[in-house]
This record gives sequence, C-alpha cells and structure tokens, in this order.
Amino acid sequence: MNKETLKNLTHAHAWLGLIISGVLMIVFVCGSISFFRHNITQWDSQYHAPAAASGEVVPVSTILDNIAAQNFAIPAHHNLLIALPSAKQPYYYTAFETETADGHHVDHQLNFDAVTGQQLPFDLDTFYLSDMLYNLHISLLLPYGTEIVGVITLLFFVMVMSGLCMVLKKMISHFYQYRTNRNKDTYLDGHTLIGVSSLPFTFVFALTGVMFNLSIVLQAGFGFAVFKGDIPALIQTAGFFQFPQVEYSGNAVNNSQVDVILKKTQTQYPNQAIKIINIYGAGDESGEVEVRLHEQNSLVPTTYLTYKLKDASFIDEYNSKQAPTAATYTVLSNLHFGEFGGITLKFVYFILGFSCCYLILSGNLIWLEKRENNRQQSKRGLAFVKAMTLALSTGTLIAVACSFIGARLTPISWDRTELLPTLFFCAIGVSLLHAIFNSMQRQRVRLAMVQQLFVAALLFTICPIYDLINTIFGHTTHSYQLLDVVLVNAMLLVVAGFCFTLAQYKRRGLVKNSAFDDTPKPILE
Repeated sequence: MNKETLKNLTHAHAWLGLIISGVLMIVFVCGSISFFRHNITQWDSQYHAPAAASGEVVPVSTILDNIAAQNFAIPAHHNLLIALPSAKQPYYYTAFETETADGHHVDHQLNFDAVTGQQLPFDLDTFYLSDMLYNLHISLLLPYGTEIVGVITLLFFVMVMSGLCMVLKKMISHFYQYRTNRNKDTYLDGHTLIGVSSLPFTFVFALTGVMFNLSIVLQAGFGFAVFKGDIPALIQTAGFFQFPQVEYSGNAVNNSQVDVILKKTQTQYPNQAIKIINIYGAGDESGEVEVRLHEQNSLVPTTYLTYKLKDASFIDEYNSKQAPTAATYTVLSNLHFGEFGGITLKFVYFILGFSCCYLILSGNLIWLEKRENNRQQSKRGLAFVKAMTLALSTGTLIAVACSFIGARLTPISWDRTELLPTLFFCAIGVSLLHAIFNSMQRQRVRLAMVQQLFVAALLFTICPIYDLINTIFGHTTHSYQLLDVVLVNAMLLVVAGFCFTLAQYKRRGLVKNSAFDDTPKPILE
C-alpha cells in the first residue's frame, strides 16, 4: 500500500471513529452488560421474587384453565406463550396479547405458582433494568434507533476493515510493542494491540450488528427485487420457521391435550429440554401447539415441533439446520449473544466488549492529541469534542452505574420504565456539563476524566455493598437466584475495578506530559 493511500485510509478511519464513537460507546457498554441480561433480571427481582417451588408441579392444562377462566380475548392467530418451571425459574411464566373492540392489542405477562397453579402477584415487567440496557444496546431508546445503530454498526465494520489494512504490514512484528514513555505512544500501541487481539470478536459483532439492525432494509430490498414484494415467499424460500396460522372453529377442546403433547415429546426427545410452548387458538379444536426443544451448548440449539391441539397428533418438526440460510442466521445469532458457551463464554465476551470500549476511547485520545498540536485547530471546536468524548465514555459508565442503583434502591411501586431511562440520560447530561466546564484546558480535562472514573468506580460498588449489608442483617436470597446475584455483583465489581485502575493510571499520568497538559515544555527536553 502506497503512502498516499495509507494516509487517506488513516484519515477516514480517524474521522469515522470520531463521528460514531459516542453511539458505539453506549452500544458496547450496554451490550457487554447485556450478556448477563437474564442474570440481571434475577438480580433485580431478588427482594420480591417468589420462593422456590416445593412439591409436585401442576400440569400445563391447569394454567390454561386459570387463564381461560379470566375470559381474555386472545386472537386465534396470536400465540399464548408458556415457559415451563425450571431450576432457574420455579414458576409458570405466560405471555400473550388480547385484542380490544377497537382493534388495539394489550400485552399481558402472568406468573403462576408451579405447585398450586394460582396466579402470583409478581410481574417481571416491573424489573425493567435488563430490558432498558438491552434496548439501549439495539436502539438507544430513540425513534428509528434500530436503524441508526445499524448504520453506525456498518460504519464500524468499515473501521474494522480499514484498521486491519493500516496495521497489516507490521501486525506481526509490532504486535507486542507497548511504549509507556509518552501518552501518544501508549494510546497508539494500546489501540493497535487491543484492535488486533479482539479482531475476530469485533468482526463478528460488526457483521451481526448490521445483520440484526438493518435486516428489515435488506429484506425489503431483496424481497421487492426478487420476490416482487412477497415477503412471506422470501421467508419461506430462506427456510425460516413458519408460525402456525389458525382460525377459531368455535368448537371447544379440553386443555388436557397439551399435557399429552408434552408427555409424548419428553418421551421421544429425552436428551433435549422443553423450554417454551406456544399455543395458537387456545381452547379451540382447530388450535395448534408449538413445542420448542433446546439443546444445550449448540450453535443451532432450537427444534420446533408442531401438534394438533384436538388430538395431540404430530404435524411437523423443524430445525434451521434443514435450510442453509436459516442455519447461517441462527449460527451468527448465537455467536453474537454467546448463548452456546455458558457463563465462561459470557465473561470472555464481557471482557472483550469492555476492551472495545477502551479501543474507542484510545482512538479518540490519539485524534485529540494530534489536533492539540495543530495551531490552526479551533479551540472551541476541540473543547467540544473533548467534552463529548468524556461524557460518552466515562459518562456512559456513570449512567449505567446510576441505573443499577436506581433499580436497587427505588421503591417497587415507582414506574421503572420512566425512571431508569431518565436517570441514565440525566447522568450523561451531568457528565457532559462537568466535561464542558473543564474542557478548555488540557490539565483540567484530564483531571475531569480521572474524577469521573473515580465516581464511576464508587457508584458501581454501591449495589454489591448494599446486598452484602442486607445479607449480614438476615436477608436470604432464594436458592435459584443466588448464582445470578453473585454473578451480577461480581460483574459490577469488575467494572468498578476497571474504572478505578484506569483512574489511577490517568492520575499518575497527570505529572507527565499528556495530550491535555498546558505546562510549557523546555526546548531541549
């Protein structure tokens, strides 16, 4: 690669990184934490969740009868989802939509005691923290946010490829180079080292991020170009699972047929766990039951079985391995979410995700250092970039920590769906104001970064300390939630340690020459 091409590639890489770094930081921080999404839900609900079941579990038909007794108007073509009790969730979880007279749909999520079959006064929707973090990861909680994140992810994919081209020539010979005598060299070597080390991770996440967030755009374009707008035909050709289409016949059927279906499935597939059943046309003889089997530690883990509700007769079996397009999508999806490797893989993904956060931050610091030495650079413009970099890096960490504190310490009666997003964005706003106030001088903005990192470290330790104090004073966590509570608190302490270590490193660097240092340097240094 000639020098001119490399120079242009470096400029494009730097500017793209600067433009999308703020969104990428939120996406990576919230995405890294969302690897523990289900664990966070258990952690969030530990002081309010029902106790573990003790006794014989009632059949699914009992739950269906209790739902039917409440006369919910569930459309036939909509599903009634039931998650069976397990060691991690010792109660029945149900979800469905009802339709009002004017055509509006209302979501319902009901939980039932696994032993008595009675409805529990416990609503998982109350515990919004994990859903909020995940929604921030995929859509920033903004209108058209999914498409915005998709475009940002596409640009990130371009950055990954351009960065690889930039270091390709010296990738092997300079891999272990890490200079600490100057901040510019430290940032550059750290940026390169982490970028190369995490390349498989960033490549897969950039690719799958585009696939998830822009799939509707790609699907529509291909569907109209090839299938003349017939999207169902496109989905069928690709080999994705086709959900049952049911119309009510008006003839009732006994719900006990669902128990027969589950017993038959457990007998025929003893090595796979039944996680979920979906019932279309519940209580009607034209209804169908979809049973989802899960094979642990598999990249294509789900098998779909379909039965007739009337007589429990078998209709079809589906696994995405049967279709190359669907199988590819499933494999990439499981690579993105890390569902196939257990807790160990989730922690590896979590560490790699936070290393990408440092990748983003160090890239911005390299750009800022170069611009600081350019006398023609607008000081106000540069100060604004400094403030935004600070607020959307350390400020994002503070915002996430505040969200955990809000979820743990606020009364259960408060509306978390309003409170937690407000708390998150207010924390970023305060961080931005703090950064703007300190952005005009090199030394002060560096000190502001140290201050925000120390604040983030302190905030991340509050929830683990709170849980520890409650345990000392007699609170006993339910056995099925204990691992999740320990895991999430350990994750918070790891992030606190990361923030504290980075703050200590930056604080020591205050006495050295830095990108934000206003101290005059001797000519013959």
